[in-house]
Amino acid sequence: MMIMLSGLFVGAAVGGQFLEKGKGVSMKYSLVALLLASLVAVAGVGQALFCGSGDFSGTAVLRFARTSVTAELHGALSLAGILPVEGEAVAFEVEGEIVGAGEGDTATLSGVAWMTFVGHGTLASGEEVAVRGGLTADSGDFLISVDAAGEGTGSFFLMILSGETRHEVAGSARGATAGSFVPPDDPSTMQLEMSGTMAFESAASVACLTSDPLEAEALQRRLPWDLDTWPSELSTYLLDVLVGFSPPPE
Repeated sequence: MMIMLSGLFVGAAVGGQFLEKGKGVSMKYSLVALLLASLVAVAGVGQALFCGSGDFSGTAVLRFARTSVTAELHGALSLAGILPVEGEAVAFEVEGEIVGAGEGDTATLSGVAWMTFVGHGTLASGEEVAVRGGLTADSGDFLISVDAAGEGTGSFFLMILSGETRHEVAGSARGATAGSFVPPDDPSTMQLEMSGTMAFESAASVACLTSDPLEAEALQRRLPWDLDTWPSELSTYLLDVLVGFSPPPE
């Protein structure tokens, strides 16, 4: 979805004239446990990678001002992966919501996207796990066509709570998307229905007790991006969900 939010600017520039009634996008949830386990095995015990892969679906609403375009995104993400816990690779599954924004230029075919993710799920042991985090991507890393299909890379930061432990992971993400323009709810906008897959990988994770202090200023220094480059409302929301991180509801 992060790739699509970047790529939709190009799709809007070259594909808007093909606006037509589209079919609803259904989410396809495929687990890749064997692949993820092989990635962890390569890293070795005690140096296990955090990695995950999942499917998403969502809607992007586009607004134009000359060659500039902005986007609002809402969608769902199902994520399965491996979390290093005390040197062991533990499988997890979560489902949650993505909220995002983007901006771009249809003349230069460039764009940038920012997203937040909030989800809940379980470890392989059945223990509840909660996930909060953010994603970014820019349009320099993907290819796009008139049907708004593309692929690319970006970066992520996730905070994962399991039991009394809080894990922080940051790393690279990659994805592939497909979508189609549909009649918009607001006739002054364009609307895109989309779906796709994405994968996350981090070389290491940092674990600490949930009772350890979590301050916004210190947290910002651990993020892989400067939050001043994010839309203010979205960056405020990201910090709120990270600093106010609490155990999943019983």
